[in-house]
Amino acid sequence: MGLSILHSALIAGYDAVLLERNPDLCDGASGRNSGILCTGVDAPLGSLERALIRDSISQIRHFCKEHNVPMRECGSLICLWPWDDNDETKLNEVLHESQMAGDSDVKLLSPREVNDIESSISTKCKGAVHIPGEIVVDPWLFALALATHCRAIGKYSGRNKEVIQTGRVAVLQSTWSCFDKNGGEHGLWKLEIVGSDENFYFEASCLINAAGIDSDLLQSIGSSHIGTLPSPKFSALPRRGQYAVFSPCKTSTNNYGKLSAVHVPIPTRPIQPIPSQFTKGIFVYSTLYDQLVIGPTAKDQSSRTDDVPEARVRKELTAHASRIMRSNHFDDDYKLVGEYVGIRPGTNKRDYQIHLYHRSNFITVGGIRSTGLTASLGIGRHVVQCLLSTILPPKDILETPSSEEVRCIAKLPDVKDLVKQYHERGDGTIVVDGYVYKVTHPLTKLGWDARTGLAAESCFDHVPPSDTSI
Repeated sequence: MGLSILHSALIAGYDAVLLERNPDLCDGASGRNSGILCTGVDAPLGSLERALIRDSISQIRHFCKEHNVPMRECGSLICLWPWDDNDETKLNEVLHESQMAGDSDVKLLSPREVNDIESSISTKCKGAVHIPGEIVVDPWLFALALATHCRAIGKYSGRNKEVIQTGRVAVLQSTWSCFDKNGGEHGLWKLEIVGSDENFYFEASCLINAAGIDSDLLQSIGSSHIGTLPSPKFSALPRRGQYAVFSPCKTSTNNYGKLSAVHVPIPTRPIQPIPSQFTKGIFVYSTLYDQLVIGPTAKDQSSRTDDVPEARVRKELTAHASRIMRSNHFDDDYKLVGEYVGIRPGTNKRDYQIHLYHRSNFITVGGIRSTGLTASLGIGRHVVQCLLSTILPPKDILETPSSEEVRCIAKLPDVKDLVKQYHERGDGTIVVDGYVYKVTHPLTKLGWDARTGLAAESCFDHVPPSDTSI
């Protein structure tokens, strides 16, 4: 989330810096998401979350195309299954909710229509709502595109410091009051930046707290340093989501008596259940690298760091997938190749928690749950609008190079070139525009390791299917 806010701030002309406490980007919740861009059908009506999802989804296609981020515009299917409550009116409710969210082109499909377009899933499906606006992306490359563009803007705007600093933690030292020439009072934050190599100090006109699962803790620390910053309005409630990743192939004996891999069908569109008030449920979908993903689960826990996959949950995910997929022997057709757990930064409130504290020049961005990837561009723009309208007036804005000036350097190399470099380097990293990046998202890493789908050596001209069948 920090990258999207930095991106919007730099585009608006702010002199901004992202401090990432981990040594690598996207090594927290942002590196453990699904890679599915949704349309916000399950976000509460009238919520900030739904508004920012809708704003973001209107920008995302252009952003991905401009920055060479691979995506599959495939839509999704919200399906009714006999092991659910079997209430077919639920699909009409989903249809209505989708239309209320702004998806006027959603469509109710019969069981026959579902199986006509997704022959890989079970014929037991009782019907579905097709939401054409949903997209599958490589989530790590999406974040990498943001980072690359941010650094390009920083370079070509003449800033004298690196706009992204990893392995850095800001320790709040103090604030003090200053007066501008018109007599207006404003505060400045003094921070000690702690790193593995050195510590240094700088001042900031505004702090934006995008600390994910620890955003409430960071604000509590800030409130202890300055009386005008109140305690957070929410409490973090960590929710773990476990995923299982499968390779969809089995072995068979050819005419020469040798074993060979036979690829089995995978869904083009994410298959999801009818969402509840508390969760979107477990998805079954394929990545851009033709791997089958099952997840996430949704389990509240007290720990903010426990992300060890559980064997029991793995079995539950496998059992769920075996019911969804049209396979008589799921364990023979699909091989488990990886699993991971994401700790979602939920809160005790059912909406994003973005709060502006004008007297303290402080903005908290918390409660960004599993829809954060989708809403990221909208969140960044919303936070910057808070800055523009309330904290830092336009007179403080720096001149920013046009998008045309940085487009060529900010555009990602083709996936085939990144995968080739990834395997040649052999240390889990790639280099883009002189910066070394570690591949931190399991879906990207597993796909690149396997060299399947978009990463396949023999499929570098592979074009992901689009949703044109409905």
